[in-house]
Amino acid sequence: MKNRIVLAVAAASLLAVSCQKTDLAPSATPGSNLVAKAPAVAPGCDVIDFERYSGFTGFGGLLSSVTSAGNAGPIAMTSYNANYPSQPVAAIVFESSSTTPPGPSSQSYGGWDPFQNAAEDLDLGTPNELYGGYGRGAGGAATNKVPLGNILVIQDFIWGQPNDDDGRGYVTFDFSTMGAITASGLTIIDAETLAPPQGENEGGSVELWTANPMAGGTLLTTVPFVNTGSNGVARLSLGNTPNVGFIRVNIIGSIGIDNLEFCRPQPLHCNYTQGYWKNHPESWPVSSLTIGTANPLKSYTKAQLLDVLKTPVKGNGLIALAHQLIAAKLNVALDNDPAIQTTIAQADALIGNRSLFGGTLTTAQTSALVTALDAYNNSNHCN
Repeated sequence: MKNRIVLAVAAASLLAVSCQKTDLAPSATPGSNLVAKAPAVAPGCDVIDFERYSGFTGFGGLLSSVTSAGNAGPIAMTSYNANYPSQPVAAIVFESSSTTPPGPSSQSYGGWDPFQNAAEDLDLGTPNELYGGYGRGAGGAATNKVPLGNILVIQDFIWGQPNDDDGRGYVTFDFSTMGAITASGLTIIDAETLAPPQGENEGGSVELWTANPMAGGTLLTTVPFVNTGSNGVARLSLGNTPNVGFIRVNIIGSIGIDNLEFCRPQPLHCNYTQGYWKNHPESWPVSSLTIGTANPLKSYTKAQLLDVLKTPVKGNGLIALAHQLIAAKLNVALDNDPAIQTTIAQADALIGNRSLFGGTLTTAQTSALVTALDAYNNSNHCN
């Protein structure tokens, strides 16, 4: 909730120093913060959590680009505050998990109203005071249980420190330099969407685009904000929407955002033939493989497997099958491709407890599996 008393003289003096985001250089943060709890992300996925952007005073935390926790980026950002349309950048880092609540000297994390000599942004604190933070609000008692650390807010430039505005604005994230992503989730803080007295008529939405609409992008979907209540926290599911190149977060009211979760398409690994693996032992992803279904399973060392690959078939279907099976298992070790797993299991079952050194099978017994594995090993080649 915002409590504003605008004094013309004081406002003018404060605005005089707010024209450019580089007016105040970053300096070391006094005090300390609770350790932010990172969200769990799946392998191959990432999150923009703003944690690397700390230690700023004044407007040093205004952001025009961001790098993810996994070092993806820089990702270009734009932001806008309708109350201050001339400001080129409006999105600022707000430290929500300080070990002390906002006070007169809280220049790094803000939230102090010098006109009323009172803390103003306790509803942005994480976690709620019931869980060891400075956050206060009925919504936080139920949902605000972990420190989020740095969050992002739309700056109210009447203050000389980070402080969220209660008007309308937006923040955009442009992924064009890194390719399309799959959008997974976004955390929102203190979204009081209900009408007074239960809320503040706040709101917002997340727009997912194929590209910047100014560059001809197509809107894929829009996800509205949910009501969190005062100091509440919620994770918005973005539906694991693929082919997203541009995200716009619309904000109406004094709301914080954090943890923009996304996944990137994993690079398609190359498959290689048994001849390649025989001639490039330095490229092997593993140093041993199990072959067959003996109990206990028979494990062959890299040196033994190379000896098998160098053994001529000479009509022995077991060796022909082993050549292709070794190559297939090495390819799977690179990319964990499930498509060939059934065929691999069938080949192991046919080999059973036979040794690759001295065992035999007829070519008639193995030809179908040899053909299937050979086709797999020859697919998805890379130059």
